Amino acid sequence: MKIRPALTVLTCAVALALSGCNLVGGSSDSGNAADKVTVTVALVPDPPGASEFYRQQFDEFEKANPGIAVKVVENPSDQQLNAVELMFQQNRAPDVFRAQDDGMDRMAARGWVAPLDEFVTPEFLKRFPEGSMDPATSGLHRDGKLMSLPLVWGPWSSLRVFLYNEDLLKKSGFDGPPKTWADLERMATKITADGHGKYFGYAPTAAKAPAAEMLAGTAVPYSVAASGIDFRTGKPATSSPGLVEAVELHRRMQAAKVMMPGWESWDGSRAFKEFAAGKLAMYPTPPWHVAEVRKLSPEIKLGITGLPVPAAGRGAYLARNKSFSPLWSMSSQSTHKADSWKVMDFLASDAFHKAYYQKFGTLTALEGAWKAEAEKNPDQAAILKVAAETLRRAPNPALASKGGQAITQALAAKPDLKYTDAAVSSIVKNQPFAPAAAQLDKDLQTFLDKTSADLAAKGQEGSAKDLTFAGWDPLKDFTPGG
Repeated sequence: MKIRPALTVLTCAVALALSGCNLVGGSSDSGNAADKVTVTVALVPDPPGASEFYRQQFDEFEKANPGIAVKVVENPSDQQLNAVELMFQQNRAPDVFRAQDDGMDRMAARGWVAPLDEFVTPEFLKRFPEGSMDPATSGLHRDGKLMSLPLVWGPWSSLRVFLYNEDLLKKSGFDGPPKTWADLERMATKITADGHGKYFGYAPTAAKAPAAEMLAGTAVPYSVAASGIDFRTGKPATSSPGLVEAVELHRRMQAAKVMMPGWESWDGSRAFKEFAAGKLAMYPTPPWHVAEVRKLSPEIKLGITGLPVPAAGRGAYLARNKSFSPLWSMSSQSTHKADSWKVMDFLASDAFHKAYYQKFGTLTALEGAWKAEAEKNPDQAAILKVAAETLRRAPNPALASKGGQAITQALAAKPDLKYTDAAVSSIVKNQPFAPAAAQLDKDLQTFLDKTSADLAAKGQEGSAKDLTFAGWDPLKDFTPGG
């Protein structure tokens, strides 16, 4: 019988904050442990229940691969990249690690990510939807090399949906969700008033007010809210009226005490808990919240729809700028690459993705693992419907050119240039956002000029032209070269 180490949360609290801690352990078959290769996997314990899920899955992997022991290191979600970086710097790099989105580029820029092409077979690629692993559009390749594997990413993953409690809306006389931002403000105001402190009309999802960016995605090109740059012009555009108004909408509702109090300290799971408890009537969110709501409140009358748009009409669609987003990468410092690939192959297997879907109700990169079942699920059918209606292909500088990759990587390393903190300050302190947005645009331009000059001095590509797609219409599907 296998004995697992107990969770040592308290003793690892400080270590977690800096460099991760092995919370869920690994195999302890002492009889043949010396004959095993240990593959260390650094991951994040989310969604809720992920710690136990991964350990169970790796137990199954170990049974099928008796020569490999998987050691799991967990890092806090908000500190995972810094923690993994510290592991590399301390010469105790994990063999496989989770570094999603721009995090993979951060690691690759330091030479810490190993290409996976030597292990990939045609049969492996057939697991993914046709055409989705094309190096030019996959989102997982850099310079034609496969650098990462996905998990919960597909056409729906950049999707944002709007959740509403049908019963709470009906109590205030509303038969359906808001179609426009003006509807949202009006409805939220009345629902909060009718709730008399027992429930509230709206919340901006979490402490960083990501709802402002979500709503802005219906008004301005996705790149404006994501990076402060308008990819149609290659110029800073934080002060775009659509983004400014998305922040101002939240500022007005905060000042009028319409939004649920305390959101300023919420983590990523608080919104769905409040919603499931019947205390929150409406909010925008990534689709994975739907499954979490259902776990907590299976009978809640949950409505799922697209985000409301500006009263003047939609200015942009939500962006699908790659097939997938990076998640699992292999360390270039691993001394057990073949064994590490076996673990990654397992993490990208139909069996693992099906188990993940069944556990968390989350759609994954391998559609064959869940599609038939998802189409029978009203919630997931609604998510797929909203995705079809509100997502459009969009340009991605990081995939289009080396210069675009260099600039976007440099920009990703400067989170202070993103509008988020300034927007939250504006909302909470009830101060106009436009002046802060204008200053951010100045700072962004200075950054772009300096970064371009620095790259040129090194003989490298990278300038505003690499961020410019003059023919792009954010209301239409983007066609490279078209």
